[in-house]
Amino acid sequence: MAGGARKIVGMALRGTSWSHLLDYASPALFDVIPARALLAQSRELFSNRSDSKRFSQVRERVGAVLQERGIDVQVLHGPRPGGEAPLTEHPEQIRSDIGQRILEIFFTQIFAGQEALLDLRAENFVAAEGGALHWRPGALYIHWQPEFLEGLRELYRGFYLDDDTRFDAGLQQLNMAGSGDALRNLLGRDDPRNTRFDIDSFHENFHELFVSYRDRGVPLHRNFLPLGVSLMCLYSTLDSLGVSLDVRAAVDGAQ
Repeated sequence: MAGGARKIVGMALRGTSWSHLLDYASPALFDVIPARALLAQSRELFSNRSDSKRFSQVRERVGAVLQERGIDVQVLHGPRPGGEAPLTEHPEQIRSDIGQRILEIFFTQIFAGQEALLDLRAENFVAAEGGALHWRPGALYIHWQPEFLEGLRELYRGFYLDDDTRFDAGLQQLNMAGSGDALRNLLGRDDPRNTRFDIDSFHENFHELFVSYRDRGVPLHRNFLPLGVSLMCLYSTLDSLGVSLDVRAAVDGAQ
């Protein structure tokens, strides 16, 4: 059934400019989530992408939350206009500011609501005049299941705010107990106030983590699929910016 779920994810991404994500995703991800749960999650993503009215409502709600949190980003509709410089062509200080705001977008969606826009690819962001950031995400989003979101929040708080008790509680909540070292490798061993993002290292550690669960027969929550999509987009974008970022500040400010 995992093959069927992978096919449905492919349908959800078909015709989009990010269908290559399936090729980059760890094959073990499709083995470690129970087949029925994986199929249900895949169908949810496909349904979300197919309902433009519902996507518009989610986009507006997420945009409002980001504005309320003081993040200088406008969540817009429609394709990116032509003639605007890619993020990578801006000076280092601007790229650093952009990267920090994209980090804030990711973590604010985790901590401030129940739903998230997953499309954090660099090509959907534009540094507008006056310093504002414009974001035109594709129609892929998720309404997190409460038990998963609670565990994910504890995990991030524990790791980035140096709270081992919370980190362990997050591991337990997500059925990831016993994998603390592997997960720390995935999240990074750098100073959380001065972190460089490397998509190749992420992909390698991401794959090894899920292989360890697959080999031990440990099932993981269905929401790891959309989380994996969002993280691959995030790491790819921040890697392309080539700057060091303050992840601790992004997590602290998102709560």
